[in-house]
Amino acid sequence: MSDTAAGPVPAAAPTPAATPAAATPAQSQAPVKCLVWDLDNTLWRGTLLEDEEVEVPEEIRRTVLELDSRGILQSVASRNYHDHAWARLEKLGLAEYFLVPQIGWGRKSDSVRAIAAELKFAESAIAFIDDQPTERAEVEHELPAVRTYEAERATGLTGLPEFTPAQVTEDAANRRSMYQAGVRRERAEAEHSGSGDEFLRSLDLRLVVEHAGPDQLARVEELTLRTSQMNATGVHYSHEDLTALLADPDHDVLVAGLTDRFGSHGAVGVLLLQRLPGRWHLKLLATSCRVVSFGTGATVLRWLMNQAHAAGVHLTADFRRTDRNRIMEVAYRFAGFGQDPCEDCGPAAGEGPDIQRLHLVPAAQEVSTSMRVTAPTLGTGRLTSVHEVYGHRVECSYDSAARGVVRDFFGPESASPDAPAAGHVRTVRLAFDVQDGPAVAAVNPPHNLEVMTGDPIVIDTASSRCVLDPAALSGTVTLARADLDDSQVWGRWILERLFLYLVCRHPRSYPLHAGAVEVAGRTAVLTAAAGVGKSTFTYWALHRGARLVGEDILARNMDEPEGVLWGYPRALYLSPDMIARSEVLREASATSIEGGAKSRVTVPPALEERLTTRARPDALVFLVRGESGGLRGLDVEQALERCREDYATAKDAQQCAAVEEDLRGLLAGLPLWEFEVSADLDESYDRLHAALAALPATG
Repeated sequence: MSDTAAGPVPAAAPTPAATPAAATPAQSQAPVKCLVWDLDNTLWRGTLLEDEEVEVPEEIRRTVLELDSRGILQSVASRNYHDHAWARLEKLGLAEYFLVPQIGWGRKSDSVRAIAAELKFAESAIAFIDDQPTERAEVEHELPAVRTYEAERATGLTGLPEFTPAQVTEDAANRRSMYQAGVRRERAEAEHSGSGDEFLRSLDLRLVVEHAGPDQLARVEELTLRTSQMNATGVHYSHEDLTALLADPDHDVLVAGLTDRFGSHGAVGVLLLQRLPGRWHLKLLATSCRVVSFGTGATVLRWLMNQAHAAGVHLTADFRRTDRNRIMEVAYRFAGFGQDPCEDCGPAAGEGPDIQRLHLVPAAQEVSTSMRVTAPTLGTGRLTSVHEVYGHRVECSYDSAARGVVRDFFGPESASPDAPAAGHVRTVRLAFDVQDGPAVAAVNPPHNLEVMTGDPIVIDTASSRCVLDPAALSGTVTLARADLDDSQVWGRWILERLFLYLVCRHPRSYPLHAGAVEVAGRTAVLTAAAGVGKSTFTYWALHRGARLVGEDILARNMDEPEGVLWGYPRALYLSPDMIARSEVLREASATSIEGGAKSRVTVPPALEERLTTRARPDALVFLVRGESGGLRGLDVEQALERCREDYATAKDAQQCAAVEEDLRGLLAGLPLWEFEVSADLDESYDRLHAALAALPATG
């Protein structure tokens, strides 16, 4: 669709409401949004006040569940004692499906009217089912727009057009839970004693803007059609229009979803953007009126302005005044959009009748003070790469803003995306997104067995977070923009722990709290108690010319042949003094941790060629402090005892037995040493080099 092509036709202006009258055939097939059930001899068989037990037939239960899955809300209008009837619904496992129930002794029409008002539905969107002709007649007389059905028709409702939406969007399928979350949210707001801004910040609002996929177009179309107050043009884009825009590389079809601590609001906004040389043209911005009070529309606009500013382009936006969208005009004007013509951006008149073209030279914005915004970098596609970490094949998909994090943590690509993985290799799929919003200080998240064995695995630093499904080995890392330069957050607290958790919780893998270096052509596994200086000595070996396999954790996949151990060699944990001693580290990327006692240092490119991620061990070396230069042999059982606390994590007795059998086989025939490390690191390294060089050559 070109910049000058005539767009979709504006929707017709709404007509005044007609006087209620008998439903026409067309009205009778209009979608039902809520079905109100009578209880006695309708939902269940029997009369609650007279019968000892009442039961819901299985075919009625299936009807309730099917209507719920289609996004049709349900309620109850019944003459009964409320507590008695509700307790029965809870016992039958159906109470959760009925919203704003009206159970008492009043007229059924009053109950139905109250339900419509509470749900904010027109009465024409309500249906009522009852076994009593007099009850149906009373509702029909008082509420002519409400459709009524005999109880005998209950099992056939799902086959009627009015109960069969053309499409069931994800939001529709979750409509009941979204409404229930809204009730809890409103209750919390009523009980909140602080300011409105404080309440918004307490909600943990998270706005996710993403490129729409084919499966989301039904909801996008619905938003362009049904949103009126926060719709910039009132133009309806059909499914065909949206499909064409989706296929056009110069257009972005973006959908925004909102969640908070009470649940999901579903899809709440849509942007249709054309990217032209020197300017971006916002053809449509529409957001749901349900989230106006959260400032969602203004937040989306500020995010877009930031994107345009970063891209160095102007913004133009279409606006067409309707009788209901004054609030959207205010939002545009408040954001700085005006009608001053721009020589580079064309005339002030828009495309189509009564459409104005507003113009803005964007400046950098604070996106939001109350919600976190995860959104793509516009004008750049998502990037992909494949890496190896601790024996896992890791397929990464990431926003271009997260490129540095992926590069620094994983290093160069290790395989082509099309290259098949070996049978024993597990594949992890990670998506990296970048998040804007209020400044939130990162905190060290819980690091314990409960988090390690969670389902899903959730690692939350308050500013950034990772959520991974351990069964599918698929998850998302959402990084605050302020954390992109903080490798303690995304490296030490999130990604390093994530892969440690995956190693620990799998029955066929286990970790060793150890590093490994290749010296004189032999690989020595180095482990030590806290405070001995294993990290320092491991780095000094690298400094002296050794190859680095890993500094802190080694991982073993028992299904991998040849006794291979995997390490992570891309990060070192060193004191400021050690960093200062090594000229090659002075320009390395380093993040202070542990109150400044150490820094997480990304191994610099100058040492890249001496990094390797896997090796077969030739010796196991337990480092201890000492000045005598001692080297003492250990037996396999002593070595196992010193490692037991590491490899037994998250393992039951049977799994531990399998690990010990594998580790015994791995250590059999290897030299197992207790090795003294002195204050003179060069002297200690020379002794280790000599000891390893003296070992017999391996085949």
